[in-house]
Amino acid sequence: MTASRHPGDGGNGGDAGTVERFVRSGLELLDLEATEAEMAVIEAVDGLYRPLLDGLIEAELDGIEPEPGVDMSRGPRTPEQG
Repeated sequence: MTASRHPGDGGNGGDAGTVERFVRSGLELLDLEATEAEMAVIEAVDGLYRPLLDGLIEAELDGIEPEPGVDMSRGPRTPEQG
């Protein structure tokens, strides 16, 4: 799987303002703005979760079959358990 890379992951320059430009350009499409405080929170959350998300993307989980009859109130089941 070739995932599209996040602009702040280091693969596309990764300078300090890349995430901010990415977020602000997306917000601009929706005719929204973010304050400096909101941008600071967005950048902090991105810095916290981005490595974890990249790990999931790189795990290439495409070939794993989905759980049959998924029920989020119960634990995972195997195909044999139906």
